[in-house]
Amino acid sequence: MLPATGPRRGRSPTVSAVRSRRHEIAFYAPWAGPTLTPVGRPTGGAEVQVLHLARNLARRGHRVKIVTYATAGLPDRVDGITVVPQWRASGRRTLPRYVATLASSLYRLLALGAPVVVQRSAGATTGLVALTARLARRRFVYSSASTIEFTFDRAAYPFAGRGLFALGVRLADEVVVQTTEQAQLCVERFGRRPVIIRSVAEPAPPLPPDARPAEGGLLWIGRLVASKNPTAFLDLAAAVPDVPCTLVYVPSPADPPGTLETIERRAEQLPNVTLLGPQPRVAMLDRIARATAIVSTSDHEGMPNTLLEGWSRGVPALTLAHDPDGIIEREGIGHCAAGDPAALAAHARTVWNGRGQDHALRDACRAYVRREHDPDVVLDRWAAVLRLSAPADRASDPDARPGIGTRRGHRRSIRSFRR
Repeated sequence: MLPATGPRRGRSPTVSAVRSRRHEIAFYAPWAGPTLTPVGRPTGGAEVQVLHLARNLARRGHRVKIVTYATAGLPDRVDGITVVPQWRASGRRTLPRYVATLASSLYRLLALGAPVVVQRSAGATTGLVALTARLARRRFVYSSASTIEFTFDRAAYPFAGRGLFALGVRLADEVVVQTTEQAQLCVERFGRRPVIIRSVAEPAPPLPPDARPAEGGLLWIGRLVASKNPTAFLDLAAAVPDVPCTLVYVPSPADPPGTLETIERRAEQLPNVTLLGPQPRVAMLDRIARATAIVSTSDHEGMPNTLLEGWSRGVPALTLAHDPDGIIEREGIGHCAAGDPAALAAHARTVWNGRGQDHALRDACRAYVRREHDPDVVLDRWAAVLRLSAPADRASDPDARPGIGTRRGHRRSIRSFRR
């Protein structure tokens, strides 16, 4: 992938090449590969946030890597980010294949050479990355993606996964969460006081002159896992038969057997429902821009990317059960039904009937995102957590402000870690 610069005899050229770049930050995101391809196939919200963060750090001149499972079409670089493919055993998941994949993960992490490693989303991976970072004397930052990560749902995480995740959170040099709600849960569960940093919302381009915003109806995007509650969206569609409803699903290995077939049968009986499979990111963003409202029927969430992408385009949110930190109601950027399907249907009718006349609502959505989720606002907070000095300062005097990416800064972070 990367050109080797005179590797020593007996050392893998790949490892030497990875180390030679002296990158500042390494993101370990094994499932982000499809998002990084030219097609931009969707994966999960956590992977989208990693890419947003990495891309904006690279734009500021920082040297960034993403380690991800190898996938077809995976490029060497994306928007200034070095992409490091990781081998993964294929076929049915057996203990030997799992151990081989784990060994590949640890090998890649040890070869990264970056002084700080960031990993997002809960699981056994969190503990393994934290242990590897400690062995390599590198700082480890864990970033949360949902409230469920701190409630330890037994159905979502097996015993070994819960134990390794807890170990990873406790070993992390910093824990970053998205909301005050997550911060409180983190303190209660682990006794750790995390840093609150909102998710990144990329600025949205203006709609083309011939576009007719708000005519797309209700839009639901997500995986078909039980926690996302996709059938509740079909219940909503049945309750508002005059409102166009579109459900875009992203397949996942965690989908309960038969879920898609059940949804397909229900959708066929509802003339106002359009059922779509995974969409290229550009097409999906265009669909979001034309929606009347973005709907979330999840039992729990972090800060859904679909809502952020909607608000960036002036599209309000309708949620069945979860309002992150109460911002939807407080900021006037949509409605939360507090778990009541009838209330959700009433809100949907109100938003649909008011389309084209809801300029104040749409302006409030855009204003909230600019204030709390703009990349520059979020990146300033991440730079402090990652101990990043400005690239221009390092270029003029590498030792003037010792931070990540300088020898003094690296030694300092190691001393801090040992303390």
